This record gives sequence, structure tokens and C-alpha cells, in this order.
Amino acid sequence: MIDQQLIDYLREKTKGKLLMSPEQLSEEIGIPAKQQSKLRKEGRFPIPFKNIGRLVYYSIYDVADFLLNGKTALEAPQKAPERPTTAPIKKKAPRASTVQDLSHIFMLRAFAQSLEERATAMLSLAENLKDYANKKEMMESFAEKLPPKGY
Repeated sequence: MIDQQLIDYLREKTKGKLLMSPEQLSEEIGIPAKQQSKLRKEGRFPIPFKNIGRLVYYSIYDVADFLLNGKTALEAPQKAPERPTTAPIKKKAPRASTVQDLSHIFMLRAFAQSLEERATAMLSLAENLKDYANKKEMMESFAEKLPPKGY
């Protein structure tokens, strides 16, 4: 349900297209297009991209999947290393604490905050327009009831 709403929202933002430009993506996730480019070149950008000519595009489905789950299509299952025929002396590896990557959660929250700010601005605009319409209507009704005096 929420994934379809998010995809519909992203499709609306891209005017019905299934691909987003880096500029459109930066409006949604808050990472500037230049920073996206740098991360893509380093291979650290989490959302899969497509090069079309010299332009870069992101699938709205990949963007929605990343925002909701923090997972991308680029993450492939790890291959098990092949074992050599001779058994080398094994050293105990220090245990590394597993750190959960929460960057997608922060991006999701930033996206939600952005939507909330836009919604608040739209509601404020709607209220102001309603007030203006009411005042305009009252002004016109008073003008009919009390015609201007001729001096």
C-alpha cells in the first residue's frame, strides 16, 4: 500500500515518467546532484542508476525501494570464498561488531519531513485563499448594500 503511494508520488513528481534525474532525486532525498555524482564514481551511491548517453537517471522503483527498505538491487548475495586444498594455519579473527546501516532510515525521515513541509505550505496557502475569497465576497456584498456617496 505505502509502496504504491510512494511510487505514485514519485511518478507525479517526474510528470508520469519512470526515471528521475539527479536534480529531481536531490529534491526528495536531500543529497545534491554533485554529491550524488561523486558517490556514484566512488561506487558508494546506494541507488542503482542508468547512464543514457552522458545523462544519469534513477528508476522510481529503485528510489522507492531504497527509501522504504534501505536495500537496492545492487546488493547481491555474498559468494562463499573457495577453500584451498591445503589447510593453512587459522588465526582467530577479532570479532567485529555488526553495525546496522541506518542511513536509509535518515533519508526516509528527511523525505517524510520534506513532504510534511510541502503539505503544511499547501494547507496554509489553501487557508489564505479561503480567507481572501470570504473577504472579497463580503466586500462585494457591502458594496451592493452601501453604494458609494456622490459628493
